[in-house]
Amino acid sequence: MKYIPSQPPEGINVPNEHPLKSLLILTTGTITSILIILFVISLLADFVVSFIPVEYEQSLFKDKNIGDLVMKTDSESSGDVQQYLQTLVNSLHQQAGSEYSDHVFKVSLNTMSQPNAFAVPGGHIIVTTGLLNSVTSENGLAMVLAHEIGHHYERHPLRGLGRGLVVALFLSAISGFDIGGYADKFVERTAFIGQLAYSRKQETASDQIALTLLQKKYGHANGASEFFNFIKSTSEDSHESPVFLSTHPSTQERLDYLKQAERQDYGDKNMIPNNILEQLQKKSVIQ
Repeated sequence: MKYIPSQPPEGINVPNEHPLKSLLILTTGTITSILIILFVISLLADFVVSFIPVEYEQSLFKDKNIGDLVMKTDSESSGDVQQYLQTLVNSLHQQAGSEYSDHVFKVSLNTMSQPNAFAVPGGHIIVTTGLLNSVTSENGLAMVLAHEIGHHYERHPLRGLGRGLVVALFLSAISGFDIGGYADKFVERTAFIGQLAYSRKQETASDQIALTLLQKKYGHANGASEFFNFIKSTSEDSHESPVFLSTHPSTQERLDYLKQAERQDYGDKNMIPNNILEQLQKKSVIQ
């Protein structure tokens, strides 16, 4: 049979749909695929990071390795306050038992007027002077500190950092961006947990741990809702969400949970020592 060459039909490689529709389908499919991949690798990173030894995390995030994330006040004017906070954190940590004995905490004070506290990878807990001026008892302060301790016990800061770093590396790979020293800078600057939002599940877990530590230390749960009551009233008065709420989701359901615990396990509150309150009044401590 003799072969007779012929021209291909006109428009054989041209789709019937409008070009913009094809572009939309292609773009949507690509974005969806990237989002699915990001979700999967984030879950994997979260799972893997939880197996990193606490000792290694603490060696990785020493003071010299977290740069300006730990904002300190003048040691002469705030030393007593910081030592008080450190002692309080250590005493709360002792209530947890041997299960968490490998954790070591270091508290740092900064002069932010916003009431806040942060859990930073490596066992660091940053407390603002605004937080100290928003509670009326040691119990209320201890609840917030215990909450940050709970985040460390559950490895939330490191998990959040791990997810962020893996996502950054993936995006740099598909975009062709030269990561170079970017990973180191990412670890240094995004370790500040104020930049990493926690989920409701993580907050609930930390609240439960904090309540347990509070009850063991003082013999009751009174004061658990003190700081969160302050945050709620401040939010209602200003019609703005405080910084604390941007990184620590707080709902009425959460506040009700803490108040219920107080009613079921009530006791007298401990006051913050007078010498600490006097230190907080110094201009060199409160900016």
